[in-house]
This record gives sequence, C-alpha cells and structure tokens, in this order.
Amino acid sequence: MSLQSILSIARSALLAQQRAMEVASHNVANAQTEGYSRQRLQLAAAMPLWSPTGMVGRGVEDLGVSRVRDAFLDAAFRRDSALLGGSSTLSSYLGQVEAALYEPSADGVAGLLDGLFKSFADLANDPSSSANRNLVRLAAGRFVQQVRALDGQIAGAAQDAVDRLRSQVDQVNSLAERIASLNAQIIALGGPQQQAPDLQDQRDLLVDQLSSLVDVKVIQRDNGSIGVMAGDTLLLDGGQANALSLSPRMGGWVVGPASGGTSGFGSGSVKALLDLVNTALPAMRAQLDTFVRSVVTEVNAIHRTGATPGGTTGTDFFDPAGLTGATIALAGPVAVSGEAIAAAATPPAGSGAPGDGTVALLIAGLATTGIAGLGGKTLREFYTEFASGVGVQVQDARQNLDVHQVLVDNADAQRSSVSGVSVDEEMVALIAQQQAYGAAARLLKIADEMMQQLLNSL
Repeated sequence: MSLQSILSIARSALLAQQRAMEVASHNVANAQTEGYSRQRLQLAAAMPLWSPTGMVGRGVEDLGVSRVRDAFLDAAFRRDSALLGGSSTLSSYLGQVEAALYEPSADGVAGLLDGLFKSFADLANDPSSSANRNLVRLAAGRFVQQVRALDGQIAGAAQDAVDRLRSQVDQVNSLAERIASLNAQIIALGGPQQQAPDLQDQRDLLVDQLSSLVDVKVIQRDNGSIGVMAGDTLLLDGGQANALSLSPRMGGWVVGPASGGTSGFGSGSVKALLDLVNTALPAMRAQLDTFVRSVVTEVNAIHRTGATPGGTTGTDFFDPAGLTGATIALAGPVAVSGEAIAAAATPPAGSGAPGDGTVALLIAGLATTGIAGLGGKTLREFYTEFASGVGVQVQDARQNLDVHQVLVDNADAQRSSVSGVSVDEEMVALIAQQQAYGAAARLLKIADEMMQQLLNSL
C-alpha cells in the first residue's frame, strides 16, 4: 500500500466521521421536534483495489443519510387514528343530543309529558276550575317548548355537522396539496438514493394528520414519492393531488372526487360526519316526529269529542298542522285561554255540566294507553325507548373513543421506540465518532510524517 493510499483512506475516514457527527448533532437538535425521525449515516467499505499482492482496501464510503422508520408501525398508527377520529366525532355530536334530552329529569320531554297528563287528570277532578285549565295550558306549553328545543338541538347538530364536514373536506384537500408539493421536492432533492429525510418527515406528519380525517393507505413509489388512497379514492400520487368535494344528493350528502363520483370511506372523521348527517341525526328527528305526530293526533282525536265551558265542540287542543318536532304548537284558542280546553263530554246545555270531566279523563288516560301507530307502546314508552337509544349510541361511541385512544397511544409509543431520538444514545454515538475521528487524524499525521521522512532521505 502506498503512502498516497494511506492518506486517501485517512481522508475518507475523517470526512465520514465528520458527517456522522453532523447527523448525530442534527438528531439531538430535533429530539423534541414533532414528527422527526431519527437519522443515521449509511457507511460501507469502499470498493477495494486489486493489486499484485492482493485486494487493498480504499477506506470508507458515505452512502447517504436515511431515516429510522417502520412502515408497518406507520400503517397501524394511521389505521387506529382514523378509528379514533371517527369515534371522537360521533361521541361529540351524539353527546350534544343526549345533553339536550335532559333525561331522566322533570324538565325532559318524558317528565313534561307526564306533567301534561297529570294536569288533565287534575282538570277531570274539577273541570270547572279556571286554575286547573290554565295549569293544563301551561303544562302543554312547556311540553311543546321542550319538544321544539330538542328538535332544534338535533337540527342544529346536523347543520353544524354539515358545516364541519365541508371544512374537513377542504382540510383534506389542503393536506393533499401540501403532501403532493413535498413529493415534488423530494423527487427533485432526494438524490441518487431518493432520500430527503427531513422532507419525508414533514410529509409523513401531514399524512398522520390526514389519517384522522379519512382512512388512508400509503403507496411507496420508486422515485421516493408516495401515493395516498383515501378510502377507495386515489387522493394524490406524486406531485398531483385530486380534490374532493361535498355535494347534496337524494336528501343527504356525499363526498367524492371533484371530477365526479362518490368516495367510500371506511373510517375517519369525515365518514363519521357523513353517517351523522345522512343516517343517525335524521333517524332521531324521524323518531321524534313520529312521537309528536302520535301525541297531536291522539290528544286532538279525544279533544274534538268534548265541549268547552262555552259549549264549543269539535275543537283541537294542538295545532293539527304541527305534526313534527319543529312545528308542534298549541291550537290558537288554547294558547290564548284555558277556557278553550274541552274537558266535558257534552255541552253544558245538555247532560254534561261544567263539572263533567270525561274528556279530560280520557286524555289523561293516554298516559297508559297503547297506541297502534307506535306498535302498541304508550307515548311515554315510545319516547323513553327513543331517549334510551340515543343514550346507548352515546355510550357505545364513548367506549369506542376510549378503546381507540389507547390503541393510538400504544401505536404512537411503538413508533417512538423505533423512530424517536434518545439523547443518551446520540451522546454515546458522538463519543465513538469523536474517537474514530481522532484516530483518523492520527493516521493522517503518521502518514504525513512518513512522507516527510521519505522526502528527507532523498
């Protein structure tokens, strides 16, 4: 081996260890940077040189910097993140509806319905009492107000979910554009090994954020870029992003490519919002409307058979046009005065005197009467079943939220154990690299001294 070869080997060692210390320093500096992956310098023995005396080593070769990253752990984290995003959204919106129910309490719809029927029972005991009539009117007014407030809460939650869905679709498109832009930079700056660690970390952090909105699948490309599937739609590939759009369809909402079509999502916040606005919340309003329709229809049917103290017959207690939770209202005369309430079976001029409370008693009896339109359930039973169903959905969403949070935390901890920076390990590596650098410098000095001795001898 010539002195020139020794000098060349020492030089390669100096440069390699210097680069290794730069990488270790970069790791330490970014130990707390979100989304940063530990980097390491890939070193390999340089291609040896053939000589008459055998193979001669040529030092060390720098193969570039790579990230310590596990694609399988990334996929597991993103899968669990999508499930967490969906359960968190469901828990939040269903919790709003549950809070609006005020159940079980005297201020909830069930309690106010009981209060309404009790007030009719009290009126049946003394139908000539103006105070009892006003108590019926006030109880009915509170019942109507709470039903409309509940329907308004559900409708408000649905509208808020649509607004949030629109915002999240825009967020998905924004993230896709940023990921595609990073793809283009990685292709341009990745070098022969297609490695641009810091840019790749930024890109993966954006993909992590995207995974809470839609279920994603990452496709690795040979040029260092990635493609991302959102559900069954190719959201982006390389430097090209395909925008999604939100549009109304058949009384609901759909998300799909802006160019046309529908995207199917398996999980994520966007999927949960679509389920809410298309299925869960409309079903709740439909059940509430069924309940309201039965209350209005059954009470009015009996009320029309009775007579008011003034002798008027065939009147309604509730506005017959208000058959939904949003439109339920007292009939105009009843809303003004309790004297418009029919409690007697016949007008006062006949056998039914003002003290006849037959009709009021029949209306009070609806509290325990099975309604054919409700499958034989009483009004209270049907509403209680509706409220219980909401509670079950909320409980299920919260349990899923807790489970998925644990799964995400575990997946993130596993990723950190692989990709995270340990300052202690980096300091140990720095010491080893420093010693190697010193040895290479010593080798360079020895080779230089040998060269000087040779020159002096000449």
